[in-house]
Amino acid sequence: MSEPTPATPVRNSHLLEALLLAIAFAVAHTQSPLYYSNQNQYFVHGLADGGHVNLSHDWLANTTDPTPMFSALVAMGYRGLGEWSFQATYFLLLMGYFLSMRWLVAALPGMPTSRGFRLTWAAAFIAAHAAVLRVLSVKMEGVDYPWFLQAGVAGQYVLGPGLQPSAFGVLLIAGLAAFANRRTTLACGLVGAACAFHSTYMLSAGSLVLGFLVVMFREDDDAGPQAFRGLLAGSVFVAPAAAFTLFTFGPHDPATFEAAQKILTEVRIPHHCSIARWFDKVAGVQLAWAGLGLAMLCRSRLFLVIFIAASIGLFGTLIQYEYDNPTLALMFPWRITVVLVPLATAVIVAKLAALLPDKPWVSWVGGVGVVAFAAAGVWVTVERLGYRAGVDETPVYDFVRSNSEPTQVYLLPVRIPAPSNRKGAMSASFTPPPRTNSDLIAVDLQRFRLHTGTPIYVDFKSMPYLENEVLEWQRRMWQCEKWYAADWTAPERLQELRAEKITHIVTSADKPLTADYLEMVHSDPAYIVYRLK
Repeated sequence: MSEPTPATPVRNSHLLEALLLAIAFAVAHTQSPLYYSNQNQYFVHGLADGGHVNLSHDWLANTTDPTPMFSALVAMGYRGLGEWSFQATYFLLLMGYFLSMRWLVAALPGMPTSRGFRLTWAAAFIAAHAAVLRVLSVKMEGVDYPWFLQAGVAGQYVLGPGLQPSAFGVLLIAGLAAFANRRTTLACGLVGAACAFHSTYMLSAGSLVLGFLVVMFREDDDAGPQAFRGLLAGSVFVAPAAAFTLFTFGPHDPATFEAAQKILTEVRIPHHCSIARWFDKVAGVQLAWAGLGLAMLCRSRLFLVIFIAASIGLFGTLIQYEYDNPTLALMFPWRITVVLVPLATAVIVAKLAALLPDKPWVSWVGGVGVVAFAAAGVWVTVERLGYRAGVDETPVYDFVRSNSEPTQVYLLPVRIPAPSNRKGAMSASFTPPPRTNSDLIAVDLQRFRLHTGTPIYVDFKSMPYLENEVLEWQRRMWQCEKWYAADWTAPERLQELRAEKITHIVTSADKPLTADYLEMVHSDPAYIVYRLK
């Protein structure tokens, strides 16, 4: 039997309350300054198109863009409003995430409509995402444990430190909320729109849409027209994204494609792709948490949707575990957990908040909690307690940007990190920045390209995804390691550097270079810059 149509969960009198709570959530969550972590990968094409200094001459900026819709958004924001638009956009996505979860929870059967429930749920849900508790967890335990209440397994997530394509996974959650409120066409359109910004959401989105259709026909045998409208709304976004991904990044040469896939899964992102690498006790607890949340949805029309999507994700993960196929690994069957885990958090918190009495003190406790976490988020931001980067890089960035020219290409001392035996996937947003001798991706100079707007030869953090361009990235990484490990006075060295169009070389201050073709043009306590004469 189909459940009764729920009452409108957010009345007009509650809209202001909802917006204020969403703002408090975004402030409490915080976000990183520009440019941080994955932004150094995903902002390259958009900033180059937007005219950021001389970035359009960079090698990576001229490779095939894997996220063209996101890059178009970045370019439009940069040209029209400037860099502040990126953080404003992410602030709106944070608000959208909270409002979607609130709308979804309000549609669950048996949920109270009292102010006390709304405020206590908001306070507890904000606490699960609050930066201040993540900071305290790192200081006390050395691990950002609260992050596991909002992130999926394999180091994947919807809400990261800042704006990036994965943040548009908020649309998946908004789609679930719309479906819970019987807005089927809207639900399919929102879920499909997530794929337009990040193609790795396609398997998850397809699983959710399949769940929508199953529930619709289970509730109504004559749901065909409505199902067609939903499929059409989703296909408007999914079909172009799928076609672009298949025809652009699909195999052109089988041998080259296979080699590129292995580089991606085994060298660049094994922490996302290798089940043996990311599955640990914490991941097991996250999956159990998602299962508990699913069980608590048993009376909701979302139960079967989530069950189908989770089953498809589990089946794909088991196949990958058995056959270890790089292409399947890059489809990330386990990515659905970026929805399942925070959804479980929202539902479990709602069930607990519903047990509280409808008393004035409950509203006061919830309201005070919301204000306290928002104020703490301001404190974390002002004191710069998170998203730390190497401050010793600032002088060299200032020099390069003030002297940037289109024909310049900088060679940086980067390398491929040694393979790691560390299991699990943890957040580093509130931990000290990893250095080059750690088993994490070194932060040293990964911000160089975007902060200076100046072309570089290669770095480890940012790479292309087209098969032949992936091999070229690996060649450049190997070449870079070879140069920094060898003798700079070798007879062929200058010719090699000029053949690669390199004009400047950066090295750490404790490893100065000596060669008659090098002229020192900048020096600070951390780095030295040489120009090829």
